[in-house]
Amino acid sequence: MTSSYSADQIQVLEGLEAVRRRPGMYIGTTGPRGLHHLVYEVVDNSIDEALAGYCTHIEVDFNSDGSVSVTDDGRGIPTDTHSKTGKSALETVMTVLHAGGKFGGGGYKVSGGLHGVGVSVVNALSEWVDVTVWREKKVHTQRYERGIAMGELAVKPSKENRTGTSVTFKPDTQIFTNGIEFDYSTVAGRLRELAYLNGGVRITFTDHRISPEHQDSYHYEGGIQEYVGYMNRQKEPLHQEIIYVQGERNNVQVEVALQWCVDAYSDNLLGFANNIRTIDGGTHLEGLKTVLTRTLNAIARKRNKLKESESNLGGENVREGLTGVISVKVPEPEFEGQTKTKLGNTEVRGIVDSLVGEVLTEYLEFRPQVADSVLEKAIQAFKAAEAARRARELVRRKSVLESSPLPGKLADCSSRDPAESEIFIVEGDSAGGCFDGDTRVALADGRSLSFKEIVAEQAMGKEHFCYTIRHDGKIGLERIIHPRITKANAQVIQVTLDNGETLICTPDHPFMVRDGSYKAAALLTPEDFLMSLNAKLSERSRGQRLAEIDAAGFNTRLSEVAFSRDVQANAVYPTVGAVGTPSLRPPHSGQDTKESSVALLVREESPSRKDNHRVVAIERLEKRVDVYDIEVPHTHNFALASGVFVHNSAKQGRDRQFQAILPLRGKILNIEKTDDAKIYKNTEIQSLITALGLGIKGEEFDPSNLRYHRIVIMTDADVDGAHIRTLLLTFFYRYQRALVDQGYIHIACPPLYKVERGRNHYYCYSDRELTNLVQNEFPANANYTIQRFKGLGEMMPVQLWDTTMNPETRTMKRVEIEDAAEADRIFTVLMGDRVAPRREFIETYGSRLDLTDLDI
Repeated sequence: MTSSYSADQIQVLEGLEAVRRRPGMYIGTTGPRGLHHLVYEVVDNSIDEALAGYCTHIEVDFNSDGSVSVTDDGRGIPTDTHSKTGKSALETVMTVLHAGGKFGGGGYKVSGGLHGVGVSVVNALSEWVDVTVWREKKVHTQRYERGIAMGELAVKPSKENRTGTSVTFKPDTQIFTNGIEFDYSTVAGRLRELAYLNGGVRITFTDHRISPEHQDSYHYEGGIQEYVGYMNRQKEPLHQEIIYVQGERNNVQVEVALQWCVDAYSDNLLGFANNIRTIDGGTHLEGLKTVLTRTLNAIARKRNKLKESESNLGGENVREGLTGVISVKVPEPEFEGQTKTKLGNTEVRGIVDSLVGEVLTEYLEFRPQVADSVLEKAIQAFKAAEAARRARELVRRKSVLESSPLPGKLADCSSRDPAESEIFIVEGDSAGGCFDGDTRVALADGRSLSFKEIVAEQAMGKEHFCYTIRHDGKIGLERIIHPRITKANAQVIQVTLDNGETLICTPDHPFMVRDGSYKAAALLTPEDFLMSLNAKLSERSRGQRLAEIDAAGFNTRLSEVAFSRDVQANAVYPTVGAVGTPSLRPPHSGQDTKESSVALLVREESPSRKDNHRVVAIERLEKRVDVYDIEVPHTHNFALASGVFVHNSAKQGRDRQFQAILPLRGKILNIEKTDDAKIYKNTEIQSLITALGLGIKGEEFDPSNLRYHRIVIMTDADVDGAHIRTLLLTFFYRYQRALVDQGYIHIACPPLYKVERGRNHYYCYSDRELTNLVQNEFPANANYTIQRFKGLGEMMPVQLWDTTMNPETRTMKRVEIEDAAEADRIFTVLMGDRVAPRREFIETYGSRLDLTDLDI
């Protein structure tokens, strides 16, 4: 089969096949990010022409057939015969890995795509590619299918005197099995960024897939100065003029633009090396941070803003409120890190330091008002940091294993390996409803204590055991853990039973009905009969001998089990020793189990007593109360003193080995308009910082201190849930942006609907899925019911596990910042102090977006 191919041709074919066999090695993923990377690779070639001074206009088109075209007015890819391959230079570039001009040692002085994979990989991963080259008054065309040239290069005279290259490609659905639909806004963000980084280049972006066609044009003569202005357009600048530094040393080109703002409490520094966003930092950003701190401290002392006895301003103080962009062009860049987005060239640090230091010092000396304004903000930040120092020390951790005390409401996982651990941040105990604090629980020691009383006794070190229905349907005993207030000032309803008992709880708290299933309190009707504690206890025969009772994780062998009919008709007293001693405990080490025999006094039903536990009425209450819940390990249900079983907190909808849950009470502070002192005094934020193992704001992010490598925001699918999600995203973006940039932050995707048809049930995660299921999967006359999950509390723990928390079945979004400038601007608009930009945003996009589902 291969005998007709030359050795070079065989090598080409093997290279293309390697790309198609393992595309992830070349573009990272075959998901949306890898798909869009194809566009960036082709555009990078045109940007290289612009960097070399030959290209001024780049056109990018989304075509109606799903293909993409990138056209530039550069010199055009060479078409003469390549000395090594014997093919045209164009075909060599399109089919041989890394054979572009930027890899040829002299093709380009600086290349924007040096860490990229080359257009040959785009060719290999496309169903087809059409290339047109205009040069030397001729037009050259060639078609490729899955990387293979379909014929020789065709050459015709050109009627127009133009130069340039046009590449049109359609991604291969055999590779991108999840779809090949490009997102306009994702590509637009990258093209806008490239236009800012390469001042003077015009990029035209057109979407032909819609009618009428949509087109944007990006052209910024001011380059990165305009970039900073764009990011700060909704902020109040401390100084109107944007500080700009430009220079070149040892063939390294440096551009820096800086502007401080009044209404910002964190910095936003973007670094680029050869047009590549260095999200992991690098030597260019290190050099910039060092020179900023040194220069401003020197000027502060020169202008007597700092006394000799006072400490220098810290780097985070100097950068508070700063928006900056640094762009370097390095002939031979060295990229480091897992994602190859950290510049490693050591010489760049010194070049940035010296160039910026000279220009910035001169600029501030000639503009004392600007210097004073920046220094006053930095000194104010320094004082706020000092005021919060004691609170900050709470979040300093010696190591992942030896840490400061964790917040009490954290339900931690047992694993101490951060790489396998994940934490779910939820609003209150959003999954699983709660009861009024005066609601009483039936305890195994014969008492009926309220939630408030259980909380108080456990605070004194006492233990409690409740009745629970095990998985085999039999009644058992289980330890009560983590009694707590779950929501303050919560909306509640009152459930009235036919035995005269009334229960006050949140509408979403699940009750166990007679068939063993669960139903939210608000959905109960007078036709519902609840699972009865009396009936379950009466199922035991009076002479039954128990081999063992598994209570709270220990097994006590029973040598004697006595059953008594006295005491009370509805009381159970497991005792140690004499009947009537209200305690249940395991035998001490070495103690004879006969001396620790447990007498279980079984509830006997009075013949005249009703035991239906039918629901009589459901009433919505106007008053709001603090509500409580408990955890019951292993079985997740417990009996109330009223004689019915209810479900406990959905903290059980997790795998304790590697999954932790941190409930936050209410909404956290809006970091966008809060200074450091308030941040470190806020209880909820302090809990979040401590639980995650985060360091001090502004310090270099150290992943070794992070307690969980997957941080999942899990909120309700309502307006409040969306607001809490946005507040948390704002916190992570502003407080420790490295968490976002390095892919630690995720958003849980619980289902919106549960559809039941007969004995089958289906979960739908969107309205489109629901419509498709009902219209296309069910017969026209099908009977089914639809449940809308407005909150996680309406789901049983097993449902929450199966749909949202089980790694094998769940869907989860990882938060990624493709367009950092746009993300920064949107956070400022939606979460900042100024009302006018927010109103303008809502008026502009409100009709086009479902803002309740807006994830920023």
